[in-house]
Amino acid sequence: MVGKGRIALILGVIAGLVIGGLIGYSLSPAKEVKGTEVTVNAKGDVIWMLPGRRALDPEVFGTPDNPLKTNLLPLEMRGVSEDGRSFTTTTAPGPFSNNVKKITGEISLSVRDMTPTDTPASKDEASMVATFTDPSGKNTYRVVLEKLIPVGPEHQFFGGVGTDVYMHGTTEIGTPLMPSMFSYVTLWGYGDIYLNGKLVDSKRVIHLMVTERLRDDNFKLGFEPAKPSELEIHLILPPTKVTPDGPVDSPVPTGFTLPNGVEQPFIHVNFYGVSMDGDKFL
Repeated sequence: MVGKGRIALILGVIAGLVIGGLIGYSLSPAKEVKGTEVTVNAKGDVIWMLPGRRALDPEVFGTPDNPLKTNLLPLEMRGVSEDGRSFTTTTAPGPFSNNVKKITGEISLSVRDMTPTDTPASKDEASMVATFTDPSGKNTYRVVLEKLIPVGPEHQFFGGVGTDVYMHGTTEIGTPLMPSMFSYVTLWGYGDIYLNGKLVDSKRVIHLMVTERLRDDNFKLGFEPAKPSELEIHLILPPTKVTPDGPVDSPVPTGFTLPNGVEQPFIHVNFYGVSMDGDKFL
């Protein structure tokens, strides 16, 4: 998942070698690469994640005596139990808490996964439109994907779109604050956000995943998937946007005021009632 840190588009060149047959043999015609095409829709329960502390899995983060993944979550950002033997929660609120509110909304997504690994020449394609409300019901949002990000700055983006991959937790793909999970579709890109029908910002970083269901019937997030046979869509807009000079920290203009009087600086919503066509495992 894309965090609050810097998102950089890393330019590189991946050279492909085409090896011909031996002298006297004709070169076989190139096979057409169709890739994996998946369409996803959801129109059911939707939840909005409010800022909150996230419990720390000892299998992922270790213990105070043997801490793990300190490069991704420094020790000063971890609470410690009274006896000093275990980590408890993050010290600061973030977008992966169990502080959630039901809202309404729907999402439609289509992807064509043509390129398995990162390259600026990726042929991956995707379109996505999501509409939803905030917890107050006063604001309505529309998020539209504009373009994929084909190269990840800190880990694989799978060319912009990944299908049937493991992520998060101990995988080193995305934040370890989310459990290790199987993701049928994942993408990274940027796009537009509309608030009450008005375009309020562009080039917002967007991360989306269609995964096995992580949250239980009460929408609580644990340390492993709650219902692997069901699906869940995660749509995340971190406080980061893309500019001509590179990515910059920038709060999402949500227009939603938290109880402490501060505007929520990120969007993280989950969609349920998911239907998906085109994945080989479903």
